[in-house]
Amino acid sequence: MESAEEEPQDNLARLKSHLKAGSLAERLVSARIDAGASDSRSNIRKVLTDRIEELRRAHDVPAQQA
Repeated sequence: MESAEEEPQDNLARLKSHLKAGSLAERLVSARIDAGASDSRSNIRKVLTDRIEELRRAHDVPAQQA
């Protein structure tokens, strides 16, 4: 049974190796890997919240400069 749990981890690592470093997809997969067997929702929520804030800052900066 243990090998069945490790197989998705191997698949996630394989998937991560094909993703662009620093991309949202890569960060989401990393969050899932870091969570391990525990619930990954909080890790994924943090990645998404961080990305939304990055986008918000990038969108707000030109408006403040104008």
